[in-house]
Amino acid sequence: MLLSPRALRRATAALLPLLTGTALWFARSEQGPEPPARDVVLVPFAPDAVRAAVPMHVGVLVYNPGERFASVEVTGVEVTVDGHRLGEARVAATLPGEAEYGAVQEMLERLPEELTHLHRERRWFAPADAPLYAPNEAYDKLGEVRRRIAALREKYASGVPEPFVQPTLAVPLDQVFATGAAVGTEAELEVAVTWRTPGGDVQRSAVTHTLVWLGPRPALPPTSAAAAGGATVHAGDLHVHSCHGEAVNACAPSDDCAAETLQTSGSFTYAELKTQYQALGAEWFTATDHSYCINSDAEYAAIVAETVALTDGAFVVIPDIELSSDEEGPQQGSDTGDILCLGTTEANHMGAHGINSRKEGGDDGFLGFCDGLFDDVLEPFTQNAAAIRAEGGYPIVNHPDAGSFAWNSFERTRGIEENQMHGVEVWNGGTQTGQGGNVGTWVDWLLAGRLLYAYGGSDTHDAAFDFGANNVVVEGALTDQNLEASLKAGNVYVSNGPALLVEVELGGATLGMGSLNPLPSQAPADSVTVRAHYDFGADSGTITVFGGVEGAGSEATLCTSANVSGAGVFECATTLQTSGNSWFRAYAENGAGSRVAYSNPVFFVPSDQNVFTYCTGKASSLGCTPDIAWSGTPSATAGSGFTISASDLIPNSFGLMIYGLAPDFRPFQDATLCVGLPFVRTPIQNSGSGGSAPCSGEYTLDFNTLIASGMDPTLTVGTTVFSQYWQRDNAASFGSGLSNALQFTIQN
Repeated sequence: MLLSPRALRRATAALLPLLTGTALWFARSEQGPEPPARDVVLVPFAPDAVRAAVPMHVGVLVYNPGERFASVEVTGVEVTVDGHRLGEARVAATLPGEAEYGAVQEMLERLPEELTHLHRERRWFAPADAPLYAPNEAYDKLGEVRRRIAALREKYASGVPEPFVQPTLAVPLDQVFATGAAVGTEAELEVAVTWRTPGGDVQRSAVTHTLVWLGPRPALPPTSAAAAGGATVHAGDLHVHSCHGEAVNACAPSDDCAAETLQTSGSFTYAELKTQYQALGAEWFTATDHSYCINSDAEYAAIVAETVALTDGAFVVIPDIELSSDEEGPQQGSDTGDILCLGTTEANHMGAHGINSRKEGGDDGFLGFCDGLFDDVLEPFTQNAAAIRAEGGYPIVNHPDAGSFAWNSFERTRGIEENQMHGVEVWNGGTQTGQGGNVGTWVDWLLAGRLLYAYGGSDTHDAAFDFGANNVVVEGALTDQNLEASLKAGNVYVSNGPALLVEVELGGATLGMGSLNPLPSQAPADSVTVRAHYDFGADSGTITVFGGVEGAGSEATLCTSANVSGAGVFECATTLQTSGNSWFRAYAENGAGSRVAYSNPVFFVPSDQNVFTYCTGKASSLGCTPDIAWSGTPSATAGSGFTISASDLIPNSFGLMIYGLAPDFRPFQDATLCVGLPFVRTPIQNSGSGGSAPCSGEYTLDFNTLIASGMDPTLTVGTTVFSQYWQRDNAASFGSGLSNALQFTIQN
């Protein structure tokens, strides 16, 4: 008889302790003598550091371990600073005493972060001196924790009262930190619970939670072209989990998610998380609960409605999902997921961003992220990436080097060049990796010819925290559309401190961070200037500029600054590599190594298309940049039908096209001459009166007709031509303007 997927997972759960050599036990049995009996356990969930003095939600877990009282009655929680009450919440909950919940939490606190994704060390249940489990036992303990939590969940679902409650309350941070507080100022929050013993005695228990004032995030460096153009920067998080993915007490309308067995406390609603992100100086985040927890269209629709209600002119919440997929192709290493699923599954996680419908991947049953022996609940990651792309979205490789559901399909992974993956989470959680770890994997993909952007995600499953946030450079107002456009364009730097934006000057043009710049065939290895615009705020540190080219064994360190402080620009002159995809990026690090930033690259991409645009035009005196375009096919025999045009021109202005047999990136009249010498000038044209718009002029030329005229005997089959439009602009520097350029090869 074949077992159903759920029945198969139940059988797997029953076998797991035997296969891993574990048995039921209490974690405290390894700790030596019993500690003093506890009345209640009190755990605050809040950021450890803040940047803005706004009201912030704090969660308070209250648990009765049953060591002194068979039950307690919780009546309220409060937060005070220096004896002044800042917030309180009334509670009416009777908590039975239970040891098992605390024993499991103690085990969780001793599992390594890469297995649990609990990104900040907790020591509320385990003794402070209890070591993390050694690698050779951690997997066994993880399997036991999952089974024991599943058993607790079933017990509570059957109607047995829970021994804990988690109320939230608002803390006005403007009453915690004085105006003008110095960076690094600490404040001690006292979090207290009032409760009654079975005999009716009123008790008060309290713990402290330290908050550190980080000060505002640095603005966009004023030296950058982006800042000069009016762009602004907005920090946020691409990887956020909520109580919709809680294993116990999930928020409505979601069901408890048994598959998310390690998430048993500390989670928040998205509305509560918004207040925490605002306290961190962030202005947006994406809702990315696991696909195996959000497993109905109605549940996803509820999350969409939540995010829409939370989005306003100052903050954006975007409904996305963290999608579980099957790995594909040869695997580099293995991870916890492979072991927990007993070899039935090799899975990874991707951020499904920019989507407009739920993406399926697993179910909310125990081990619901596993393919069973006789079923397949996960789709291949390439298929999932294609589905996201089909909706105009952008899939991101999440935590590629994590110990739990790492991304092992290195060889089969492609990037923007093949419309597959879009980026890599180079910063996951609270761990910095320098140029190794997730960053190293990203660079390895770049060296293998993949075009991928760098992003960051806290991956928080409870409170928000300060990490390497995505600082998005946005043109125009902060809206979900503008934010998504800049995120997708890679106009992002990842930082937990310094501002860092990289721009490249080539041939007089400034190329922005994240730009994918096509290189024409025969492109010269021109000199470029890489400019790293930085702002360390009150801190100081160094800037390093890296360059790479497809096929090389490693990136090159092009230059490193001396110690710099405040805001400024660090320049590095180098040579553009044209043998394959190439890039320049920057890295900032403060003196202590605790505050760092990664820019996204400026990419240069040789094109294999027959007709394509390249290079950069010059903005006219009316603020429009002439744009070259084409229709039809270049042909030596057709006689007509290949039209090259330029739009966004000043009306009634004279101009002409130039073309030649080589490209260039030569500074020329405050613009870039994109055609190499010698070149040919076509007859003068007038851009016409156009419409009512100030930049409504246009030039057109049928190049096939020019070929057929025989005036230029070099225009034969197989010849590659490079062309660009020039226009008269009396109000501009040098009285002229230039479009971008077009490369095409003449067909028969």
